Order: sequence, then structure tokens, then C-alpha cells
Amino acid sequence: MVAITLPGLLPKKRKPGRTSFLTDPLYYALETYVAENEITKFSDCVICFSHVYDQELSANRVRDYDNMECKMIQDTIAAFLMVDDSGILCDTYHTTEPGPADCTIVTLMACGQFPEWLKTHENHR
Repeated sequence: MVAITLPGLLPKKRKPGRTSFLTDPLYYALETYVAENEITKFSDCVICFSHVYDQELSANRVRDYDNMECKMIQDTIAAFLMVDDSGILCDTYHTTEPGPADCTIVTLMACGQFPEWLKTHENHR
């Protein structure tokens, strides 16, 4: 299982080019990591996007999942950690959670690990 914390919420889809502030450093970090560590790419896997909203701020800030730019983040992660991110090899799950600050946690895991991961996130709302 790999968990990657991004320091903010993902930008809205409608704004082209708005993910480079996240994808460029993510690409560099993953490129450096795989160069220094032996990894096995995930094949049959689940990628979970946990959209964590600062619990001190208004709940009105919570957006629909389809309005967030997740694909560019998924593609960047897939290039280094996955065999392929097609629907045949990869399932995608989204959840919204309150937390101490805005962030996005992307967790990549083998399909068999997902039920246990989900149990640990059931009460996060």
C-alpha cells in the first residue's frame, strides 16, 4: 500500500493547467523515489482519493467528485507505480473526510487490501 498526501484540495476541472503545481512536484518525487528504491508496480489495484476538508471551515466548500481534477494526478501516479490505470486493472474510490487542514490523500493498494482500508475510513464523516 502506498499513500501520497498532496498539500491541498484538487483544483476544479474547468481550469486547464491548474494541476501542474501538484503534478510537477509529484512527478519529480515519484521519479526520485523509484530511482532510489526497487518497486513492484501495482496491477490489480484500487486507487482511493480522500478529499480532506479543514473541519474548522464551512461544509459548503465540499465539491462534487466529478468537479475535481483527479485524472492528471492518477496518470502521474500510474506512470511510476501502476502497470496501467485502465478500468480492467484499476478501480477508483472517492471519499470526503473532515481533518485538521485541507489536503488530498491518494492511497494505492492491492484489491484485497481495499475492504480493510474502507473499514478504517467508515467513521471519518
